[in-house]
Amino acid sequence: MRVKYCNFKVGEVYLFHTDDPRCPDAESLWGLYDRHDGGSVRLESCSTDQKHFSKGRHLPEQYRFCRLSTRSELRDYMVNSICSEIKGLS
Repeated sequence: MRVKYCNFKVGEVYLFHTDDPRCPDAESLWGLYDRHDGGSVRLESCSTDQKHFSKGRHLPEQYRFCRLSTRSELRDYMVNSICSEIKGLS
């Protein structure tokens, strides 16, 4: 689905892609939706590799497609995000 038509839900993880509407997990930006801010999507956190996470970012404009994560993708994202936080504390 195109990002502009997505009915985002706060706290859900979405996968975003620049040109593939299927948003394959290995090639997509993963992001935890926070809100719309000034007409753009604001992500609480996001990652392209599930190892390095950015916080409080706007979705870059080149990402045109998105899909809601599966429950297993959501689980993986949350676990990896938490592990990244823990590693950053040590």
